[in-house]
Amino acid sequence: MNKKIAFASVLICLGAIFRLIPHPSNFTPVAAMALLGGFYFSKKYLAFLVPVLALLVSDFILNNTVNRIFFEDQIGMVLWADYMTFTYTAIVLTVIIGFALSKTSFAGKVAGGSLAASILFFIVTNFGSWLTASFYPKDFTGLLAAYTAGVPFFANTLMSNLLFVGLFVFAIEGALKYSKKAVTA
Repeated sequence: MNKKIAFASVLICLGAIFRLIPHPSNFTPVAAMALLGGFYFSKKYLAFLVPVLALLVSDFILNNTVNRIFFEDQIGMVLWADYMTFTYTAIVLTVIIGFALSKTSFAGKVAGGSLAASILFFIVTNFGSWLTASFYPKDFTGLLAAYTAGVPFFANTLMSNLLFVGLFVFAIEGALKYSKKAVTA
């Protein structure tokens, strides 16, 4: 396994663990996990598989512990919930954003990836809320209400993406530079 993939895999797993620690709403490394897959995995299937599996494991833990109150109508373990369809769609599309930005500079990866992933997540997940939540009318007014309800969460999404994408990319790029220096020394 090459160093980029190893470093990215470790950070993706750490990102999944971070989701289990109490945090503000929408302030998680989920998009960073997906972007790392696209930025650093040479095997496309792994670029999707590693972040999605890490997210799936953390969702399983969350949905069956602290978030269990949201699934009172479900008996037994919560393996999948409606919201996950749209979250995972956004994550898969975010990996593709990572592919598109993989050859860009540090700033391009962090700023471009964070902004694109934030906007994409907002559009996809709020559309999903409108489509699946019974309290939104299934018309343009209901769709507008769903997007309006998501606006307060967008700032946390963008800030967390900038932070985690920046930290993760900095860590990988720094580790790669350090390991190259150590080999040539």
